Amino acid sequence: MTGTILNIEHFAVHDGPGIRTVVFLKGCPLRCLWCHTPESQRLEFELLYNREHCLGCGSCQQLCRRLPVADPLDAELALAANCPVRALTVAGMNMSAAQIIAEVEKDRIFFNESGGGLTISGGEPLFQAEFTLEIMRLAEQKGINCCVESCGYGKFKYLEQFSKYTDIFLYDIKATDGELHRRLTGVDNTLILENLQKLNDSGAKIILRCPLIPRINDDEKHLQEIAKIAERLSNVQAIHVEPYNPLAKSKYRQLNRADGGIPEDFPADETIRNYLKTITSYTSKSVELP
Repeated sequence: MTGTILNIEHFAVHDGPGIRTVVFLKGCPLRCLWCHTPESQRLEFELLYNREHCLGCGSCQQLCRRLPVADPLDAELALAANCPVRALTVAGMNMSAAQIIAEVEKDRIFFNESGGGLTISGGEPLFQAEFTLEIMRLAEQKGINCCVESCGYGKFKYLEQFSKYTDIFLYDIKATDGELHRRLTGVDNTLILENLQKLNDSGAKIILRCPLIPRINDDEKHLQEIAKIAERLSNVQAIHVEPYNPLAKSKYRQLNRADGGIPEDFPADETIRNYLKTITSYTSKSVELP
C-alpha cells in the first residue's frame, strides 16, 4: 500500500516520549489560519518557489519550453530537480508503508535507548486512514512503538482502529468554542470533541496538544476550557502547550497563498509562562511544553 507523505523527520524529541521518527503525511481536512506546514494541507504534490534563493538564471524557463505539458506533476518534478539552488522544490512524495518502516527502522537504536518510536503526524493521519493503519500494522510487527498526532476530525471507527496499535495519542485542541473553531480552522469542533470523549472512554492514553496563537486563541476562557477538558477525561495524561511559531509565513509566500493574517513574532517568554500558569491553576494534570 502506498500513500503521499510530506517528509520523514529523524531524531525528533517533541513528538511523543523519547527519541522518535516522525512521518508527516499529506492531506488535512482543516485549514488553520496559523498552520505551520501549509504545504501539508493538500493531498496532491505542490511546487514551492523561494524568491530569496532564486538566481534568476532562467534554467527553469528554458526547461519549460522543452517539457511536454501532458503531465503537470512530471513537469513540476523536473523543474525542481533542475533548479541549481533549490529555489523550486516539490512538497510531497509517494512511498509504500514498507518503505517507510524500512526508513524508521534505521533509528531503532535510539528508540531502544530512549523509549521512543514512530510518530505519525500530518497533515492529518485520518485523511489517509487506511495507509496510516498499514504503517502501524507493520510497525507493530517490527516491535516499534507508535504515537499518532491527530486533529480528531474524521470517522471514529478509524481512531478506534488506530488505538489497537497506538501507545499514546497526541490530540489537538485548537479552540474550545465551536464558532471560533470554525472561523479559525474551517470546521466546527463538535465531531472533534465527540471523538476525544469516545477515545478516552475506550481507554486510550491521550496527551492534549494545544497550539496557542497570541490575540487569536489565547484568551483565559479558552485556557480554562482546555483544563476542564483534561480534568473531565480520565485518560488524558498531560497538556502540551504549543506556542505559536511564525516561521511558516515564508511557506505561504512560496505557495503563493495568503497566510490568514497570522502574527509576525514569536510570543514572549512571559506570555508562554502565563499560558502554563493559567492552565495549571485550573487542572491537576501536568501542563508543560512538548
